[in-house]
Amino acid sequence: MLKYQNYIFDLDGTLVNSSEEVLLCFTKSFDEAHYKIDSSRLTSDVIGPPLKQIIQTIAPELTQEEKINEIMQNFRRIYDYDENDISVMYDGIYELLSELKKQNCKLFIATFKPTIPTMRLAKLFHLDEIFEDIYTIDKFGKKISKEDMISDIISSYNFEKSQTVMIGDAASDMIAAKGAGIDGIGVLWGYGSDKNPLKENATHTVKNVEELRKCLK
Repeated sequence: MLKYQNYIFDLDGTLVNSSEEVLLCFTKSFDEAHYKIDSSRLTSDVIGPPLKQIIQTIAPELTQEEKINEIMQNFRRIYDYDENDISVMYDGIYELLSELKKQNCKLFIATFKPTIPTMRLAKLFHLDEIFEDIYTIDKFGKKISKEDMISDIISSYNFEKSQTVMIGDAASDMIAAKGAGIDGIGVLWGYGSDKNPLKENATHTVKNVEELRKCLK
């Protein structure tokens, strides 16, 4: 018997490791805008927040909105339609998702990625065949928070909060789960070298997929 019936997963850093792909596309985006950056800032630690926030983390001295918008447009054009995406799924994740699906659990994605690259990745890894619905930052035509995504899933599908869990690799995932009144399981793989904020806000933390599987029972 599983502890939860409804599962909301973050995408980047939880299901899929797209760090090399994303950082490569950021490099190209800044290069095309003829803006020199400190390459030491291009680490997986920057990945996760909305696009503009990532750009400001990579180039904190950049304040020109016009240049920021140019880099954002470059990134979307390069990344959204990349036919040679080098992202990979984390080991054991697809098997776990398939197991949950076979047990009639309801599976969702809640991500800060926009719809176009999210659905491209979903099709690439056949996730669109597993998940009931995929919530992106622009799903409703305007930016929404992850807490809003979780709350909308619970409301739209009439879920019991006690039967619903958020699984992600960032503290923001756990904070959103807490705000929506559900448990949050923090995975210690994924992005970010400092996992203390994640641990502080999670109901549980797990080191690998096998620990996650046990945590769900």
